[in-house]
Amino acid sequence: MFEAIKLLVGVVSLIMVYRTITGNCNKYLAFAICAIWLRYFLSAFHTITYPSLVAGFSINALGSIGVAGLGLLLIPTAVFTLKKLFPFYVFFTAIAVSGFVNMQIPGTINVLVKWCYFLVLAGALFLSIRSQGQNETFKKLLVAFVMPVTLQILSILLGQAKAAEADGSTSYIGGYNHEAAFSMIIVSFVFVVGLTERNSIRFRTSLFTLSIFLLVLVNYRTAILTILPIAAVFYFTLVEQRLKPSQKAPVLTIVIMFLVTAFMLLSFTMRERFADVGLLVSNLDIIFKAPIYFSESEKDIMSARVFIWSQYIDAFANANLLNQLVGFGPDSWKGVFAKYAHNTYVSNLYEYGILGFTAFIFMCVNCLLQALKIANKGLSKIVAFSIVGFLIMNMATMPLWNIEGLVFFAILIGVVFSTATSKKTVLSKVNDRKANHEVREVI
Repeated sequence: MFEAIKLLVGVVSLIMVYRTITGNCNKYLAFAICAIWLRYFLSAFHTITYPSLVAGFSINALGSIGVAGLGLLLIPTAVFTLKKLFPFYVFFTAIAVSGFVNMQIPGTINVLVKWCYFLVLAGALFLSIRSQGQNETFKKLLVAFVMPVTLQILSILLGQAKAAEADGSTSYIGGYNHEAAFSMIIVSFVFVVGLTERNSIRFRTSLFTLSIFLLVLVNYRTAILTILPIAAVFYFTLVEQRLKPSQKAPVLTIVIMFLVTAFMLLSFTMRERFADVGLLVSNLDIIFKAPIYFSESEKDIMSARVFIWSQYIDAFANANLLNQLVGFGPDSWKGVFAKYAHNTYVSNLYEYGILGFTAFIFMCVNCLLQALKIANKGLSKIVAFSIVGFLIMNMATMPLWNIEGLVFFAILIGVVFSTATSKKTVLSKVNDRKANHEVREVI
């Protein structure tokens, strides 16, 4: 029954996508909309699209490869030579080196294709924002989220719930496969709504509030922690824009008190879900304990995440010097550990070594610094807090391991680069007349 509903919603959303991209929409935004919609559409039918189909590749994987390949052909080369992408290329190089040293060729290709998907999507959004502006870009981009958001609302109304894999609690994820990936879809939706200008879409504040409510019902605590700073900045800025200078101090004080109270109420209602977070903070040394010394109760902390981290850290600490430097290779955890690391930093340390871990931190810090340099202070706060929240989320899960997380990261970086990169920088990177004309059309 619900599968038929998925198909119907998918067809309706496809018609909406078609009408959007055939209107006043540049080709780069059309590419981004179609790429994101396709991913969300295929993921909705995970029983069909996840299993291997051709040469070990699933329909989902083939879709991602196709999008990455098409993006490389569509996006002008000048975009890929921006100086601000240098930290990303350092990280990509560390991945490749680790993969070839350890002869983890399939894993290396898999990971680099995912990052290529990220790169072309971020480039497309960068060019679209330069062409039609941030507000127009994100107003149209919202159509890509119609299907997953509608399916989640229908799953709530029809009682189509899923037991969370970690603790069996209820998650409403619209018939998608896993709450981790689906939570990133809703996080992206929250972010895109938050980046539209006031009065640019009807019921913007109500839509943003609804998206927060939907994220809570996904019941994935790391995603909830990620969105809290974004929500706080959104509501704070919303009130601030409506006030006269003389009213700001008293009114904003009340708003801050309200936000703190709301956070405390949320923490209380979900205290069982977040109890382990406080326990971990008060016992951080447990992360570095050898896994053989974990008690049965300690193995259950953070839904067994701490125990999983300790296994990876212990394996890294006991590795030879070469593996400590370059890691064990992309996707090398498969066949060694029962589960992936559930922590991007721990995973990068194990798979890419000290060099790859350092490159990843360098990349993240650079993104945050670029966000802080955005001239529009309101936008700078939203983007910077979003990056901080995302980096915190990576401490307890691995959003960059799946395409849904990379979509969110691509939207973030597209905004950062489009508002922090000068037009002259892009044009100076163009070497031939055709590419020069292509970039000049959108910048």
